[in-house]
Amino acid sequence: MPTGKFEFKGNGLGFFWLWLWTSILTIITVGIYTPWAFAAYCRWIAENTFINNCQLTFKGTGSGLFGTFLLIIILDIITAFIYTPWGICRIYRWSINNLYFAGEGDVEKF
Repeated sequence: MPTGKFEFKGNGLGFFWLWLWTSILTIITVGIYTPWAFAAYCRWIAENTFINNCQLTFKGTGSGLFGTFLLIIILDIITAFIYTPWGICRIYRWSINNLYFAGEGDVEKF
């Protein structure tokens, strides 16, 4: 069985500022900023996650998620939120499909 070391180097202050500015922008835009906020969270988690000392990077964008996000909202409304579990799986699939091991230009120095 393959083994590896997973490490998370994020801190509360970094997450607090991310949460603060994404929450403010989401409120100001009446929820339209949500896909960009989600992409920012995914990026922060990836940049602070290491597998066998290899940093992860997230290449997704809010605009890349916006269409899927809009479709999920429409299908949730039409189906009285029965579609929600499938919608959540679509969002997580999008998130994982945009996750990579960081290359030379992607690595942040800690």
